[in-house]
Amino acid sequence: MSRALLVMAHGSRDPRHAATVHALVGRARSLRPGLRVETAFLDFNGPTVSQALASLYLSGVREVVALPLLLTRAFHAKADVPAVLAESATRLPG
Repeated sequence: MSRALLVMAHGSRDPRHAATVHALVGRARSLRPGLRVETAFLDFNGPTVSQALASLYLSGVREVVALPLLLTRAFHAKADVPAVLAESATRLPG
């Protein structure tokens, strides 16, 4: 499989947050069984976006749609997400 959807959430110390994100991603997987759907977090939880992208790359994925699961255009959406995607694009060629 060469394509994947990477759902990026903020992360939280509250375990209910990650559980909710994983439930949402599980639902997306069930609706699109032919699409690899993975989860990453910007803070507090793992895997990080860089870790998830590296894992996808090592498994042969070369096309990733990165979907920020953020409700506002705050700092993470404006700065962290573009920066980590750009850094991973230079580190993971192809």
